[in-house]
Amino acid sequence: MTFLPRFHSFPCILLWLASACLLTAQPATPALIPLQLRLLAFQPGQATEQAFLHDPAAPPTTGGIKAPVKSYLNHEFIPVIAAPPKLILTKSADRASLDQPDQRLAEITLPGGLRSAVVICLPEATGLNHSFRVLVIDDSKKAFPPGSFRVTNLSNSQVRIELEKRPWVIKPGATEMIIDPPVRHGNLSGMKTFVLDGQDWRRIASGIWPHPGKERVIQLLFYHPVTKQVQLRAFDDVPPREPAP
Repeated sequence: MTFLPRFHSFPCILLWLASACLLTAQPATPALIPLQLRLLAFQPGQATEQAFLHDPAAPPTTGGIKAPVKSYLNHEFIPVIAAPPKLILTKSADRASLDQPDQRLAEITLPGGLRSAVVICLPEATGLNHSFRVLVIDDSKKAFPPGSFRVTNLSNSQVRIELEKRPWVIKPGATEMIIDPPVRHGNLSGMKTFVLDGQDWRRIASGIWPHPGKERVIQLLFYHPVTKQVQLRAFDDVPPREPAP
């Protein structure tokens, strides 16, 4: 049995109940999780050492973590302990850079359950505060297995990729995982790429793709403003890390 404390007036009872409700309605502290991130520049000229990750949910005295944007991928990653889903990339470790538009590089929204990712920094449209827009790729072994191509269509056109005449059709904004691709002699795949032009498929590229083996390859389809054509850009990646215990 629960007894209310003895009060001398009814208003005091209301005040006590209101205080109890405020105490129980305090927001929960955001859960911190460990993340392993690798930041990749879409264009070599965008690579920079002066980049820092900030958790906007962290205490105001918390500084940023140095997070270089590289022009290549290797085994090195940035260990981060933060409260997703949002991280801010700026040019300074100073917390004040979050409020300075000329210091902000990108806003990174992380999908739920993510623990390891490649964050590709893409050119941002002019007139916006951020220098980059980002593409977040889950690079865990389960999501991006060894021996696979991860093909993302960043263009506004439908694209078809053929490896050894086997087709994969990729809609605008979609991603296709090509796991253990078909190969010919020498562990090579003959590649042809087509873009849907009206009702017809127009070939835009051809070549040879070596099988990734134990490694992986990120392939990005994008519209090039100078050539006015859809093009392919590839980034070789290392074998995936084993899942953390």
